[in-house]
Amino acid sequence: MRKTLFILLLLPFDGCSQGEKLLLQEYSFLVTDGEVTKLHQSNDTLYELKCYIDRPCQPRPKSHYKILSSTRTEEFVILKLERLDTIPLTTNPYPATRYSLLALKAIDNKQLGYLPLSLGLTRQQLDTVQTDFKSLKEKFFFTFFSDTFIKELSSLKKVITKDEALEIIELTKRDDYKTLVEKYSKTETRDMYASGLSAEILNRACIEKGYSPIGAGRTINTLMRQ
Repeated sequence: MRKTLFILLLLPFDGCSQGEKLLLQEYSFLVTDGEVTKLHQSNDTLYELKCYIDRPCQPRPKSHYKILSSTRTEEFVILKLERLDTIPLTTNPYPATRYSLLALKAIDNKQLGYLPLSLGLTRQQLDTVQTDFKSLKEKFFFTFFSDTFIKELSSLKKVITKDEALEIIELTKRDDYKTLVEKYSKTETRDMYASGLSAEILNRACIEKGYSPIGAGRTINTLMRQ
């Protein structure tokens, strides 16, 4: 009996109990055009909100999911999700392929990594899908910033001049940014037009140089057209 209990304690946690709080605050991904994707958890529901840096979030969530279960390791949390959004003007508002698998990386009070692993699954596929945790260490993750960290970032200096914009652009040519792009190219991110990659690179470069990434994409685009 003791041996069995010891083995169970070593296994990853599986199951998201009612009200379990995986996200203790909201986390946001800053896109270069000023759009923001925000993650919010309420009880066992995960919301994706469409927001903007200069105005409130849209009142209706972009999408929302029931958290069916979670599996934890030291670095990652894998969520099994059921999409709750209905498809309008159809006889099948809740399709069988409404399930998905999401990986979150290194959640802390500043940021988390975000990567959809599988979309459009049936419940049977979701129940049988296997996750290679070792391979996740080599994957590209989008960085979402916590509300607390967003406040810190908003206090950093703004990009104002073309020389400052060129300074940030030059930084992105460094080898570690090239490595990031290579990791992205080997990861199935479902990032249409690589807009997420562009935002990830810009956000990292701005922070490294001491500039606020909030609204930096718009400003840099304007400066570089002058």
